[in-house]
Amino acid sequence: MPTQRKIDSVEELSDKLTRQQVTVVTDYRGLTVAEMTALRTKLREAGAEFVVAKNTLIKIAARNTGCEQIEDVLAGPTALTLGYEDAAKTAKALQDFIRDVRKPVPIRGGLLGKAAFPADGLEAITKLPTRSDLLAQIVGGVSSPLNGVVGILSGILSNVAAVVQAKVDQMGGEPEAQAPAA
Repeated sequence: MPTQRKIDSVEELSDKLTRQQVTVVTDYRGLTVAEMTALRTKLREAGAEFVVAKNTLIKIAARNTGCEQIEDVLAGPTALTLGYEDAAKTAKALQDFIRDVRKPVPIRGGLLGKAAFPADGLEAITKLPTRSDLLAQIVGGVSSPLNGVVGILSGILSNVAAVVQAKVDQMGGEPEAQAPAA
């Protein structure tokens, strides 16, 4: 009979797996409490979190959310890095931490959405453009043709103004307002 605490843990993990954009499965052995706190802080800034959980509870939550692919990498002490906002930003934050702490933090694999990736897949995720980069590319792609249209219309209007001015100059001065015929 499962305890209420385990039921609550599975529900919480299920919620997190439902909301995640990327999940990286790591081994946390060798990290001090201070290092894990520093990692949690760094990940929080990237819209992610670091969760240590029992493999059996993660498996149950994964089955509840359609993330069964993660079960293959659950062995031994397990920690999940769950990114909710930007997969690339989360992966870069985790990779930067691992590089800075200079301790081996084995990455076992994970999920990008619902698709599994191998242990060496984190490097590929860090090379993805961030959400803000993608938005900037979209805005640039949309605004570039509009800037071209504005330039063309501006050129046409300048040409029309030049033609009108040339006609005025040819007529010998200021155009006179014609009086209405009586």
